[in-house]
Amino acid sequence: MRNTKISIWQVIPVVTIAFLTGCFFQQLIWEHELAEDHYGLWLGASATILAIVAAFALGERQIDVLWRARLETDARHADRKRAAFLAVATAAWNAVERLDNRYGDTREERIRIRAVYHGDTFGSLIEALAAIPVHELDSPQAAIELAGLKKNMVEIQQLANLFAAGKNRPDGMDVLFADMGLALDLRANKTYAEQHYRSFVEALKA
Repeated sequence: MRNTKISIWQVIPVVTIAFLTGCFFQQLIWEHELAEDHYGLWLGASATILAIVAAFALGERQIDVLWRARLETDARHADRKRAAFLAVATAAWNAVERLDNRYGDTREERIRIRAVYHGDTFGSLIEALAAIPVHELDSPQAAIELAGLKKNMVEIQQLANLFAAGKNRPDGMDVLFADMGLALDLRANKTYAEQHYRSFVEALKA
């Protein structure tokens, strides 16, 4: 069902055509003495009615063209929004994917994770995911998957920040006890993040 407002600029041409046509045939009938001619009256009346119908048809055509243009504009806008949402989610997943599945509790491993994990960039991507207006997503499933991806990234951010700063181990722990389960294991987080990302992409395409 159409739901659009008719602009005054759409109505003016229709009214103008109908008014001018009526004036023309009024002059034709009365000034040229067609009033006494029965056929002349019918001709003038029929032509006036046809002109009014044509004027309204022209107006309807204008409205239809404007409505189709509005629909095409809305479709292009929706495509651009989906592309923007997908670009943000893809950038977020790429940041997660760059991280290894596991890092040992050593100085070398902490240096290695800093080479691919940038806290400010990671945090900015999380904020970008949070800034996506959920109400503009086409499906509830997409909103759920987006929330899941954001949650996974927040968890990874917390773990990675603690690990890179060496705060995941008690102060004064001897390096000989480096293998006591203090390694950073991101396998589960990355698996869930990938599942949410893939499902989000599919939901956007549906």
